[in-house]
Amino acid sequence: MPATPPPESGDHGRKALAAFLRSRRERADPDGTGLPAGGRRRTPGLRREEVSLLSGVSLTWYTWLEQGRDINVSPQILLALARALQLDEVERAHLFRLAGRAAPEPAERSLQVPDALRAFLDTLMPNPAFVIDRCFDVLAWNRAQEAVLGAALLDRPRRELNSAWLLFREPGVRALMPEWEAETEWMAGLLRQQTAYELDNPRFAELIDELTTTSPHFARLWEAHEVVEFRSSVRHYRHPRVGDIEVSYVRLAVQEAPWLSLICHFPEPGSESERRLRGLVTLPE
Repeated sequence: MPATPPPESGDHGRKALAAFLRSRRERADPDGTGLPAGGRRRTPGLRREEVSLLSGVSLTWYTWLEQGRDINVSPQILLALARALQLDEVERAHLFRLAGRAAPEPAERSLQVPDALRAFLDTLMPNPAFVIDRCFDVLAWNRAQEAVLGAALLDRPRRELNSAWLLFREPGVRALMPEWEAETEWMAGLLRQQTAYELDNPRFAELIDELTTTSPHFARLWEAHEVVEFRSSVRHYRHPRVGDIEVSYVRLAVQEAPWLSLICHFPEPGSESERRLRGLVTLPE
């Protein structure tokens, strides 16, 4: 007895998914797919049964998808359809979003900071700003950030150029932060929250192992299993050259590389902190 088809969905996302699948199927090139030659085609692209054969998705299910039926589609099915329909990376991400799924990231995340992002860091002067990845490794920074942290950013092994490592292990960074205890609790909570996303990332495991074995303070915080999410807030620095500085900070996502984030600190306009920060950036070395 044939399966009873689910009802057509009134959801705009389902209808958009159906239209997108049809458009990509009609655009797909049958040549090079390994399908047997079938003579002249009356319409361009692939037939539904061919998409089913190439993807391993049943013809019934695929037909329901193109009809906008209300069914849930697993990431595995979406990946199979993306391959069968010859979708590029942008189209694949669009397919996942239309199906209500998180778009898969590339197997290899490039840690190369885009040139435009590096240039943007410079335009933020004199506000300190830097770029991190999901392991909190610091990949790029502007001159203002270097002026605030000083030697902490310079001439370090690659694994030590990390926001968490510097906070827990670098005495110079600790001396800059009168609220160091609260900052460390916040950072440990951020790292614990990030664990759910980085379970299979060797770099993340390396960072946690090193901090756990070399910082008793971090080890205690880590064992507490406190979890926090990033929230824009205020940070205080006690700088040896210009005194106390109060800045707000925000975290901005990088659309073309979602595993990268830009962190920017900025003082209240017209404040003493702004004057001191500008003076710090322009002070001679």
